[in-house]
Amino acid sequence: MTIRVVLGEDNVLVREGVRALLDSYEDIQVVGVATDASTLMAAAEEHAPDVVVTDIKMPPSFRLEGIDCAHAIRDRHPGTGVVVLSAHDDEEYALALLGKGRSGLAYLLKDRIAQGDELVRAIREVARGGSTVDPAIAERLSGRSDAPERERTVLDMMARGLGYAEIAAALGTTQEAVDRQVTELFQRLAGGGGLSLVDEFKRLHAAVVEQASSRRTLASFVPSQLADRLALRPDAPIEPQEVEVSVLFSDIRGFSAIAERLAARDVATVVGRHLSAMAEVIVAHGGTIDKFQGDAVMAVFGAPDPQPDHAERALRCGIAMQARQVELNAEGWGIEDVPELGVGIGVNTGRVIAGTVGGGGRLEYTVVGDAVNVASRLQSEAEAGEIVASASTIAQAPGVSRVPMGPRVVKGREEPVEVFRVLAG
Repeated sequence: MTIRVVLGEDNVLVREGVRALLDSYEDIQVVGVATDASTLMAAAEEHAPDVVVTDIKMPPSFRLEGIDCAHAIRDRHPGTGVVVLSAHDDEEYALALLGKGRSGLAYLLKDRIAQGDELVRAIREVARGGSTVDPAIAERLSGRSDAPERERTVLDMMARGLGYAEIAAALGTTQEAVDRQVTELFQRLAGGGGLSLVDEFKRLHAAVVEQASSRRTLASFVPSQLADRLALRPDAPIEPQEVEVSVLFSDIRGFSAIAERLAARDVATVVGRHLSAMAEVIVAHGGTIDKFQGDAVMAVFGAPDPQPDHAERALRCGIAMQARQVELNAEGWGIEDVPELGVGIGVNTGRVIAGTVGGGGRLEYTVVGDAVNVASRLQSEAEAGEIVASASTIAQAPGVSRVPMGPRVVKGREEPVEVFRVLAG
């Protein structure tokens, strides 16, 4: 039986890494992804998955949305299990999830993702209706003086990573009996399901920490002016306006074929290093990262803040991205079967509508228009190591070396586009 999974995670690198990991298992299929609490709930409604895997903290407030969503999903869809991934090595957070008298829930530390099959085991357990807790937390709970001997036995087994079937076999009982015992155990340890005042202080402290952290994270992907604006008023839209910008798309050539030969964790490592390096170059040239998609990047120059030299910035950025990729190849990946990676880049300049879009507490800055589509098509024309730019971009960057490539027919456009190959000189 294939376990259908919806994955909720706002960090694109973590999300794509986990998706690649799960897709490497024949019995697991990722059928949907979500980037915040509202889209996670919508994806659960749309796909009716067997299991939801979610980060513990997501937009809009970066508090404990994963736990709140887990309870809401179990209320609406009793047949859907939920695995909450967390960076909090604290039993109180696990008890907030597991202490309300429900089964089909798992609390797993993010560090476990790279350790064997821990995440997959948790997914399989909740898909069967069982519950599980991270072994490190189970071990600490089993040492509590207020835990009766029979509860410590169950917690010891969970700390060793045993599932309900294995626990039932060891105790000579049924999985249903184990489920009842585990549910009652966590409900009692959580004090009947109510969060204590200490937990509320933890929530408040986490909110303060995450607000500062999210500002720093945001500033690493977009210009500081936009980061400040969005951090101060995350739910205040930037009104759409028509502006001229230069749009850059980049993509690793032939990466799908390369990824087929690699383990999922290695794919995540390679993609993560590549995207992080490209993001640093883009921001250093004043670009705004519009989106990541797999191993591809879309960046915008000239919005949200005007840049008179946006075309030259975009081309200089593309040259620097190619140079940085050469450095990454020279540094090596520390992974077997990873050849030198080549990147194709397309750049186009034109009028777009720029502003924030979205709803449900989540706003995203983006640009839309024909100029974006042309840039994407030019990227598909670029070979590994090449930068292909339109005549509209080249006309505004006379200092950038280039050679003509002639007209190209671009899908969705009647008129051919005159294109050039940008040189590093």
